[in-house]
Amino acid sequence: MFGYTSCSRQALSRGKAGRVTSRQPGIISLGEGVYTVAEVSHILQPTMTPRKIHYWLKKGILGEPIRPTRTGKPTLLTFEQLLKVRTVQHLRDDLHFSLQRVTHTIEELSEWVFRRLFAEQWYELHFYRSPKGAVAVTDGKYDLEVGTGQLLMPDVLLNLDSFLRKTREDWERRAVDINGYPQLVSNARILGGAPVIKGTRVETAFISHIAHEVEPKEILRIYPYIDEEGLYQALEFEGNLVAA
Repeated sequence: MFGYTSCSRQALSRGKAGRVTSRQPGIISLGEGVYTVAEVSHILQPTMTPRKIHYWLKKGILGEPIRPTRTGKPTLLTFEQLLKVRTVQHLRDDLHFSLQRVTHTIEELSEWVFRRLFAEQWYELHFYRSPKGAVAVTDGKYDLEVGTGQLLMPDVLLNLDSFLRKTREDWERRAVDINGYPQLVSNARILGGAPVIKGTRVETAFISHIAHEVEPKEILRIYPYIDEEGLYQALEFEGNLVAA
């Protein structure tokens, strides 16, 4: 009755907040994922907003989108740009620069880091304190000083190293786990990056859609390869609090 068909997915072409919850075959064939700004914001919740992403696009920090905003058509981003958005947010949160210099610093740092983070050959990046007390980053050959970071705790720079290492791993596997939902993932090679329950090709948006008509226990019976925890996480992630 509720087979996961192309017809049922087309019915989900646009979800809440303007998020596109299924992909056009021509774009999926790129194999690297495609995301609207609203989808990136949703995947990187709870601290991300579309306004931040549009601002960073305007500043050129994220590079050119697959498709800029047009009348009736949303901006489309790549999986790499999703990781860039997450990285910029993390750098802003951890490197406590003054408001007067944060934009310039993040622009400079992001450009330097991104050239190495998404290169074919990976060179481990390390943050450290320069002799002048500035925050600096090195790839083992070149160094960049980016500011004083006066409010930094000692372990912050080590955490940044770990974060960039994890981002590189996510880039190579083309997938990001969704924070707060350990059973959900956005994999650029599965359904164009739409959030799915891990180990399946079942979109969280599809689960939320059918849950308006079918009890969760019945969904588990129809789709025995979906585990209960993944089902309820999908419902919560999609804001389906009635079913969850």
